Amino acid sequence: MIRLFKQNTLAQVLIMALIVVVLWIRAFITPVVPQPTVCLAPLYELIYLCLYSSPRMASAIALLVVLVQGGWINRILTERKITKAHSLLPMMLYVIVMSWSNNFLTITPMLLVNIFLLAATGQLLSDGGTQLSTERNFNASFFVGMIALCYLPALYYIVPFVFVFIIYKMYRWRNIVVAIFGMIAPFIILFTYIFLCDKLDYYLILMSHDLSHFQLSLSTDTFASTLPTVVLLTLIAASLLLQLSSLSDRTIYQRINTGILSLPLLTAAILAFYPHQGLIDAQTLAMPFAFLGTRFFMLERKRQWISEVLLWVFLLAALLNILKQ
Repeated sequence: MIRLFKQNTLAQVLIMALIVVVLWIRAFITPVVPQPTVCLAPLYELIYLCLYSSPRMASAIALLVVLVQGGWINRILTERKITKAHSLLPMMLYVIVMSWSNNFLTITPMLLVNIFLLAATGQLLSDGGTQLSTERNFNASFFVGMIALCYLPALYYIVPFVFVFIIYKMYRWRNIVVAIFGMIAPFIILFTYIFLCDKLDYYLILMSHDLSHFQLSLSTDTFASTLPTVVLLTLIAASLLLQLSSLSDRTIYQRINTGILSLPLLTAAILAFYPHQGLIDAQTLAMPFAFLGTRFFMLERKRQWISEVLLWVFLLAALLNILKQ
């Protein structure tokens, strides 16, 4: 199958269409109602109020957004020459993980978060240089700040964003000030929204709770305890280790891009312990897996059948996860 994603464009489209039908047909047969969130999420709450009474429309919009995001990932990887042109493998991996659970077959907070996360990633990835311009620094900071408007706990994506300064060696005070101003802009919108709702005190308490309330264990009936998740996490770990082990053979800008594409895994690890993670769950892994998994599967090996077997194991794990629901 991997050969098809390297050469045959028509076969890729047919495989992609089949996967989308298998994953999403259930959402239109048995409508999935968008779930409310107890966390501060202004943009998500607005969309939820508009669509919760029309679950099929919510699923149709969610499917369209997932496909657009998958295509966006393909474009990012192709433009930076991280993967070969015309391969739909990144899109396929992303769509499968974003559709991992029945609860994901509709509008979710992470679906909105990924819009701004992809925009920030596109700004942060190196196009051949080893410096991040002031404009791109501000744009990326603004998009990271916008994440808070979608789902406040996802603001933990600031944690990996801090590492960008280390990767690009941006130690000058001007770079830090530009990033701070970029992140502040969305918060001005957020606090204006809260002030107009006359719930400033309530939301300040809620924000403090949302950003600090963790549980250090996951119950046995959560997504993280299932066999398909073990397969997914194992492939992500193997992909990350492969990228790290090959850094010495890469150019400086390739090392920069590998580091940036790996950073969202930090936030995924943090949010795995968040008490309301049921609404986002595996979707935090979709984007980094699309980036790293593609490099893992497309790597030329002496024993290419290993990649083929692992890809089929992943697909069977996804199918098993569907059948269990």
